Amino acid sequence: MKRLLRIDASANPSSSVSRELADQFESNWKQNNPAGEVYYRDLSIEPPNHLSPQILAAMFSPEPTVEQQALLTKSVELIEELKSADTVLVATPMYNFGIPSTLKSYFDHIARAGLTFQYTEQGPQGLIEGINAVAIVSSGGDYRQPPLDSMNFVDGYLKTIFGFMGIEDVTLIHAAGLAMGEEQAKKAKQEASEAIQKYFKTIEETLFRW
Repeated sequence: MKRLLRIDASANPSSSVSRELADQFESNWKQNNPAGEVYYRDLSIEPPNHLSPQILAAMFSPEPTVEQQALLTKSVELIEELKSADTVLVATPMYNFGIPSTLKSYFDHIARAGLTFQYTEQGPQGLIEGINAVAIVSSGGDYRQPPLDSMNFVDGYLKTIFGFMGIEDVTLIHAAGLAMGEEQAKKAKQEASEAIQKYFKTIEETLFRW
């Protein structure tokens, strides 16, 4: 059975473009996987705790105490949830050139040595296999091309953190320039919607070839 893990990071659920596009992606995914399951995480409702001295100590303890194990309960839950998925869908806005702090905290809880990656003599090695990721990124400006791309700390981070854990297949879908006028906002949403359709069309064509 296929599993989709959807993670929404927008702090504005009522008018979130990233969530709207994630709805479209989820709907298309269900059509392609009618027997599949969707796991849903809304980080605006249930944000992971930011790292603290106590949580860090628990993460790096070779023999966590009962109290430390309790602090790591959410981290373990999130990691197991991730490992059980086939596709991870992250829907996030760009806030001040980066991802929301709640999404950063999410990654802080799942990127853990010995669990999702390990250090070897050849360098770090991801431990998660067989999962692909899709990130829908919304932004008020368009930070995909020079010179503004130097201010984009979302795309590179998402590809890096996923790849660090072994998830190399990462697709970025942008709704860029949403604050640059009504016409541009409409165009951005349409381009993102078409990118989602193209994503699933490519999957269907690949399956048909096989």
